[in-house]
Amino acid sequence: MRLSCGDRTLTRGRSINVIVLAFFHVICCTVLLWGCIKPRLVERDSWATTAASLLRGEINFANDLVQADDTAVSRFYLQRQDRPAWCGPTGPLSQVDALLYMLATAEDDGLRRQDYAYEHIRGEVAAWRDGRDKPDLLRLVRLDVLLTRAFLAFGGHLQRGRVDARTIHGEWKAPVQAADLSGLLETALDLQHVGSALARLRPPQAGYNHLRDVLAKYRSLAASGGWPQLAPRIDASMVRRLTTMGDLPAEIKQPDRRQIAEAIAHFQQRHGLAADGRLDDLTLAELNRPVTERIAAIELNMERWRWLPHDPDTKYILVRIADYELDAVEGGKAVLSMRVIVGKPYWRTPIFSAELTHLVINPYWYIPPSIAVEEVLPRIKRDPDYLRRHDISVFAVTDMQSRSVDPVGIDWAKISSEGFDYSFAQAPGPDNPLGRLKFIFPNPYNVYLHDTPNSELFEKKKRAFSHGCIRLEKSADLAAYILRGQGNWPLRRIEQAIQSQINRQVVLVRPLPVYLLYWTAWVDEEGILQFRRDEYDSDQRLRQALIH
Repeated sequence: MRLSCGDRTLTRGRSINVIVLAFFHVICCTVLLWGCIKPRLVERDSWATTAASLLRGEINFANDLVQADDTAVSRFYLQRQDRPAWCGPTGPLSQVDALLYMLATAEDDGLRRQDYAYEHIRGEVAAWRDGRDKPDLLRLVRLDVLLTRAFLAFGGHLQRGRVDARTIHGEWKAPVQAADLSGLLETALDLQHVGSALARLRPPQAGYNHLRDVLAKYRSLAASGGWPQLAPRIDASMVRRLTTMGDLPAEIKQPDRRQIAEAIAHFQQRHGLAADGRLDDLTLAELNRPVTERIAAIELNMERWRWLPHDPDTKYILVRIADYELDAVEGGKAVLSMRVIVGKPYWRTPIFSAELTHLVINPYWYIPPSIAVEEVLPRIKRDPDYLRRHDISVFAVTDMQSRSVDPVGIDWAKISSEGFDYSFAQAPGPDNPLGRLKFIFPNPYNVYLHDTPNSELFEKKKRAFSHGCIRLEKSADLAAYILRGQGNWPLRRIEQAIQSQINRQVVLVRPLPVYLLYWTAWVDEEGILQFRRDEYDSDQRLRQALIH
């Protein structure tokens, strides 16, 4: 059927009417919806304004409950124009739960949740949510400040430790980790990632994560009652203990004497004892250390890991004194490892940090006065040809100056340690104790890294044979690593420079941090938990610092 012009006009008119009515309907709904939303927006904005006026006066609230950086707290709220971060008109927001979860698990990192007012915060949050108690606005603002303090304190402890290393080791020069925690918190709240933001502040090194795993196992042992004191005999209790600690394989249900001796030897090796498999007094004493003491040692050594750089772009050299190992570390991972020889018990390698500034190829050995008097002088008296055979020069020291002298003209038999006014320097060569390479990081102890001609000592399990300096198993590899990107110094050129027997110094364009640390608990490269006695008394000093 065909429509006339009049019919078409009528149809178009009806369509226009429908469109107009629909448009009018949308406008009405929008007006009505805005009428509903606007009071809420005004109400929320009014609440935030009122809360902000209160919050500025409460910035220092709870500084007795949680020790946080007051400046960081103030800066965080200034960036927000003093508006609350964790709470709204209806109470605590969702990211409060993420923070509470992280605080509840603080002990997994060897930290204490009471340092972050965990129970107090949980009680305040519950008061809002269970409907029994509705705190006023002032109380809510104070909760907001307390939550911020808890985040900053916990984040700071994860990132750089509870104690400044310099309070324990005076020559510790490592830069303090300095992430902008207030900025991190703002971003974490915006992205709803408070939990993951805190987790990323943990040390990235595998050594820290290994200790974290071990800590969980030992806490589980403690929760189940720990372990009893053992008698000085091999019995069922001894077997259970060795099995629990992993020294005796769990599949061995009824071990024979040989298997028990092997388990005891394994335990002894893990604790730095003579691994002879005999149950002597020292071994029994280590076996009977309470599980709580082991937990405390693990926690202290996790604190030491937090002193090291976290920046993924940071490179450094780490000497693990008790483990007789050196690592070249990049991004928290060891990219080069080697065995080292450290100081004897009476010539301990000190704990400190410094910057490696240069290395010496074919170095002279300027013999320290103590070694000159106590070791070299007696050898000269026994063997008049000793100085010539070892290519050692002699210098007379007068008025703070030295001059070369002919040792043949000296009556060494009449020279004593008292008033000794000579110094010795050994030329580069195969007998030089420094070997072919010396790595210098200036420090008050005159300690350095160096090569050694006595490579057979690296096969020893315990390698404490030096006078305090650190002897390297793979000095040329370390030199190639250090000089990479510092000029044209590939390994081949280093080896050629060594073969030239010419003494030369190479200055680093970019100094490299060096850290010397003594751990009393760590997990070695084979995944075995190691403990050592606190020979340096640093555990005790760190424990006291944590208490105060």
